[in-house]
Amino acid sequence: MKEELQQLLEPPAEKWPLPSPAEIEQAYGSALPTDFLWLAETYGSGEIARYLSLFPPLRAAEIGMRSGVHPFSAAPSEYEEENEGLDPAYLEPGGLLTWGFTQNDDVACWHRVGEPDEWPVVIRHDPWTPGPTWVRHEMGVVEFLVRTIRGQLAANPFTGNELWRDPSPSFERH
Repeated sequence: MKEELQQLLEPPAEKWPLPSPAEIEQAYGSALPTDFLWLAETYGSGEIARYLSLFPPLRAAEIGMRSGVHPFSAAPSEYEEENEGLDPAYLEPGGLLTWGFTQNDDVACWHRVGEPDEWPVVIRHDPWTPGPTWVRHEMGVVEFLVRTIRGQLAANPFTGNELWRDPSPSFERH
């Protein structure tokens, strides 16, 4: 999948400096998925198609001080339709880690269940759009991005169409 993503989305020439594995473990209480670490090192902090911002992993002291992977907890809504797809485990403090954000207020996370390489991607849509607010994808970040760009998921995972079936997405570093 990594090679497929590089064919679809040209990476910057320079690698992004990542925190050490020990610094990542200290910041997040565990390792992060290996496909995401490859993605973060290959692309870095930036935007795909001027739509999906990718957050890099941070050191513990940087969390909350700059944009990067950060803990996220869901909150139930008083409106039942906004809770569609909400797993009660998403309500646990630190049960989700955010790795991206769209221009339409969609949040891209992992559900921290099992080993990091098994964490599913979870998308929280803007609650004002039709369809479920919470959608879980049983795959890693790189596969998720490739399948989104190629339009190979059951439905567009985001509110906007900027990445869905995009024949030539761009990447710009922040």
